[in-house]
This record gives sequence, C-alpha cells and structure tokens, in this order.
Amino acid sequence: MTSPQAAQASADGDSSRVHSILTAYLQSKAVFTALDLGVFEALEERPRTLAELARGLELEERPARALLVALKGLDLVRTEGGTYRNSDEASRYLVAGRPEYMGGFAAHQNTHFGHFSRLDEAVRTNTSLNQRVLKQGYRDQGAAAGEGREGTGRLIQAMRVSSRLQAGKLAAAAPLAGVRRVVDLGCGSGDYSIALATHHPELKVTALDYPAVTDLARANVREAGLADRIEVRPADIMEDPWPETDAVLLSHVLDGYGPERAAHLVKRIHAHLPDGGLLLVHSHMPALATGLFPSMFGLILLVNTEEGEVRDVDEIRAWVADAGFRETGTRTVSLLSGLLTATK
Repeated sequence: MTSPQAAQASADGDSSRVHSILTAYLQSKAVFTALDLGVFEALEERPRTLAELARGLELEERPARALLVALKGLDLVRTEGGTYRNSDEASRYLVAGRPEYMGGFAAHQNTHFGHFSRLDEAVRTNTSLNQRVLKQGYRDQGAAAGEGREGTGRLIQAMRVSSRLQAGKLAAAAPLAGVRRVVDLGCGSGDYSIALATHHPELKVTALDYPAVTDLARANVREAGLADRIEVRPADIMEDPWPETDAVLLSHVLDGYGPERAAHLVKRIHAHLPDGGLLLVHSHMPALATGLFPSMFGLILLVNTEEGEVRDVDEIRAWVADAGFRETGTRTVSLLSGLLTATK
C-alpha cells in the first residue's frame, strides 16, 4: 500500500511537471526578447552591472532586472561580483555573428509564437493560419501569406539551425556504401546534401527545390566548398523530371503534404529509381526520435499547412510497401529524427 506521504510526494511531483508545462512559454519569450534587445551582444562585449546594462539598452532598471533574473534562471546569464555575463552556451549560440548563432531560428520561432496565440482556432477549424503550404505544395516557394521573399529567407535560415542538429548524424547513419549518385528532393538549405557529400567523399549529389530556395542553398554549397560535387537545381519535385540516380533522399519533406500527395511522391520515386535503388526517408518520427519536439511538430504543421502532419514510421512504412519498395531498416538518427531506408 502506498503511504500518504508517498502519495502526496507523487501528487506534488505531478503538479510540478504540469506547472512547468503550463509556464514553458515564459522561457522562450524571455530569450526572444533578450535577442531583440541585444542583451547577449552587450554582455559579450564585457560583463556589466544592472545599471550599466539598463543604461546601454535604454531600459528602466526594473524591467532589465526582471529579464536578467529570468535569463539567469535559464543559465544563459551568470553573475560575478555584482556584474552579469553570458554563459558559455549563450556566447556560442545567442551572440550575433558567431558561426552557430541561433538568432534567425529564434526569430522564426517568435513568429510561430504569435500564430500560436490562435492555435485553438486552427484546431477547431482545421485551417492553416498562414497558408505556407497548400494541398499542392508551398504557396510561394517557402514564404507564408504576405511575407514575400524575406519569408523564404527566414524559413531557410531557421531550417539551417535545425538541419545542423541532424545532418551530420544522418550522413553517418545513411547506408551509402557503393552509392555514387544521390538526388536530394526538397533540399531546403542544402545542409543535408552538404553533410552527405562531406561524409561520403565519392558521392555526387543533385539538390532540387523551388527556385527561391535553391538560390539560398546554392550559396550555402559554395560556402562549404562543395560546388564541384553538389549540383543545385530549381524544380517542382512533384512535377518536374529528375536526373538519373542510385538513391533518393527525402529529408523532412513528406510531413508537409497530405497522405495522397505524400504517397504519390513515394510511388514516383519508386518508378524513377533503378532496380536496387535506395530510398532514404528522414523526418521527425516520434517513434524513432528521442526528444519531445517531433511530438510537438504537428501543431506547427497545423498552423502552417493545409494538410501536413507528422508522419510516423508506420505510416511511411505503409507508403513505401505500397509503392513496391522492400524496407531495409529503421533507426534513430538524432534527438529530432529517425531514418527509414528501403530498396527497389
């Protein structure tokens, strides 16, 4: 029998966890605000007192103190001798100009934050709030309604941050021994193509996506010094022809489509590949990923797309089998993703 004390402790533990969930929005919004104000850049220049930081950012001390206390609680800011400084983590990821800066990703998530104040509307009506992805595909090459090309750029920058958490691990997990040509359908920022080419020196990659997206991906490929091995081409992956290849990569592509369009794309890949050709499906699969985000990602798709959903491994497995592929395995790739491989 459970003692009253143990029962109370269990109840307290449960309520604390729920309390943390209900107040989690405060954490992200505190960081978004600090990034917008330039807090991390100011503290990276030198440690500052509260008064110095408030004066430099043209803030009253009371709101500056509230924000610093929050950032200290998140261990992004630390105190020493009456001054505040960045933690190592904040210096690495939250200071503009650093190689691994996540400010663009944060800005994209802050946009989501605004949309999510109307999440109940999207849930009740099953209607995308910003129409980024329509039933037939992206409405404006990655931009949401009213965003224009700046919206495409923000999306690709946000994708780069997420891709860097997964791309190297995907490249290491992908069974590409003996494969010489890969087509990366819906290449986005190009980071998955870059990782594959870097990890597999004999590999040639053709990366396909909408014209506005490939302009950005091509620049990333050049920056990586891989333009001789990665060809970036504009294409509608649902309609336009693809080059001959030994393998096809679908990384975070199927989630954006409804089941009919997703199954159609898998069948089109099967028809295109030679016998023995390889399909790699990499995505936020909650059954394979080890983190929480893949389970949350469906809400982002609800707000941004007309038919998109998180496609877990069993649904993808059914499309692959129906298309005629022979599944060859599944595995966890990262905190955020899993991989299903199949052979024609």
